[in-house]
Amino acid sequence: MADITLAEVGGRVWLVGGETYIDDLLANTLAPDVSIEIIACEHRQQVTALWVQHCGPQETQGDPWLIHPGVVARIRRASTGFSVMFGEWSARLDNEAIAVIASAASWADSNQAAGLDLVEFLDPDGPRAIADLSRLRAQLVEDALIQRGVAAGRIGRALRGIGDVAGLPQESQRIDIALRLADG
Repeated sequence: MADITLAEVGGRVWLVGGETYIDDLLANTLAPDVSIEIIACEHRQQVTALWVQHCGPQETQGDPWLIHPGVVARIRRASTGFSVMFGEWSARLDNEAIAVIASAASWADSNQAAGLDLVEFLDPDGPRAIADLSRLRAQLVEDALIQRGVAAGRIGRALRGIGDVAGLPQESQRIDIALRLADG
C-alpha cells in the first residue's frame, strides 16, 4: 500500500489516504521514500469508498482534500503508471485513452531499459464475457503502444482482482499501464 493514495474521476483528484503528508505533498517537499498511488475511479462513489477504506468512517468530516491540477501534473511527471479508461461495455479508444497511451509510449521511449505491464482488473469468478472484453481492451492498448514505437517484447500482462480497489464494479472499464523500471 502506498503512503499517499489519490483517487481520480472525471479529471479531478482527491487525497483519500496519507493526509499526514498533505503539507509536504503540496509544497513538493516529500521525502524520496514516500510512495504515491493514483487510482483511476469510474464513479465519485469510489473516491468516497477509498477514503473510508484508508481513513475510516467520515460522518463528521466533509469531503476528502481536492488536489490542485498543477500538483497532480507534477506527481504524474514523477509517476510510474497510467490508466486507460473505457466506456461501459466498450472497447473504443477515445481521445483521452489515446492521450494516456501516447504519454505511456513517450515515457517508454525515454526509458528504453524499462518495460510495461498491462494490468487487467477481473473477478476470477466473474462472467467470461467480462474477461473477454478485458482481454480485448488490453490487446487494443498493446497494439496502440506498438504503433507508437514500443517494442512488443517490452509489454507484459498482469491481473489484479477487482477487490484490490474499493468500489470497483465487476466490469472495471480500465486497463492500467504499469511501468517496470529497469532495476526491478
